[in-house]
Amino acid sequence: MADPRIRQLVIKSGVVRRLTKEKSCYAKEVIIEQSRMEKFRGEGADEHVLRKQEEVIQECIMMVPDSKRRLQKEFEVLEKYLSDEQDLKETEAYTKAAEILKAAKLELEI
Repeated sequence: MADPRIRQLVIKSGVVRRLTKEKSCYAKEVIIEQSRMEKFRGEGADEHVLRKQEEVIQECIMMVPDSKRRLQKEFEVLEKYLSDEQDLKETEAYTKAAEILKAAKLELEI
């Protein structure tokens, strides 16, 4: 990996992969916390517990659009980098980056 372009490609790919996972985790966490809230309500939990759980849910909900925005930005950066560095198409790093872009695109559509 002597070529600095490949190093940049690996770094940019890692950022997109991490942000894809982050957005996915936040979306799952919203669902988990909402089901926990329903469980608390069903058990007749204390009002304080319900308020705190509602705060947790709101924090999770706020993180989803933020993580999606950051993912979209880095997705575009990596996409442009791949289109600019077509001569690296035969490298393993380029192939992995293209796969990461596909996964990120699916996550952005959700």
